[in-house]
Amino acid sequence: MNGQRENDSNKIAYGYIYALVAVLIWTGFILISRAGALASLSLSDMMMVRFGTAFVLFSPSIWMNRKIVFKWRMMVLGSVGGLAYSLSVFNGFQYAPATHGALLLPGLMPIMIAVLAYYLAGERHSRFAWMGIGISSLGILVLLLETIFSDVSYLLGDISFVVACFFWGVFTVLLRRWKFAPWHATLGVITITTLVFTPYYLTLLPTVFEGVSYGMIGLQAFYQAVMAIAIQFVCYGKAVHILGATKMGALMAIVPLLASVLAVPLFDEQITMGLIVALVCIVLGTIVGTTLPIRSLILKVK
Repeated sequence: MNGQRENDSNKIAYGYIYALVAVLIWTGFILISRAGALASLSLSDMMMVRFGTAFVLFSPSIWMNRKIVFKWRMMVLGSVGGLAYSLSVFNGFQYAPATHGALLLPGLMPIMIAVLAYYLAGERHSRFAWMGIGISSLGILVLLLETIFSDVSYLLGDISFVVACFFWGVFTVLLRRWKFAPWHATLGVITITTLVFTPYYLTLLPTVFEGVSYGMIGLQAFYQAVMAIAIQFVCYGKAVHILGATKMGALMAIVPLLASVLAVPLFDEQITMGLIVALVCIVLGTIVGTTLPIRSLILKVK
């Protein structure tokens, strides 16, 4: 009995380690993606740098696992978690600052995941989880309302981030429900997105990467293809399998705190009241949704 408890504890500990790595890489993804947009990398260039590079690097593994990669369920995962999500999120970074992406992407994801997990996967959530979701939702609503009534043109970018969160929520729930190995899911996302998007990208060849330095292209290729796809997808997938979709979604709300703090000095972005309220609500919602249930469980055990 004690051995089983110890194994379960170790498994959960590894789950949180995977989650931490995913959080750190996701933070970097927000900053690197915004840097690419500011450096004149178009949405199409970002897509090809991310998935084209990954497809070339991992083509041997894709070929070895082709029977799994081209299953219809894997093709659905690739279309939703790769093509649809990435198009939405990169479009967001073309029009909205990194601070908005840092708050809306990981802040809204736990809400989308929790609702979709409830309806699609039958997951049940504690009252603490719903309280945390409600608090985070309030902050996100304040930020969106500030954008709507301000004179800046961030609305299209913010809407794109919201749509991206929906697609990622569907991907997360389906990944857990269909129980694909994280590495196989990663290969599926890379393959399906690249094969679908490349024909369109070829029509843009005369104008690709205009005005973009080789250094920026290299940085984007390494981070987007290796860090944000290969390592982050695997860590995220393993954390989802161990901790559950809802718990992982809630932990991703740590990203806004890290990314927002770094985005302001890196990109000289403005701090607004809406950003402050959203950040406070998302962090508070994370504490309520994840920390309080753990403390409550500890007290019951004692």
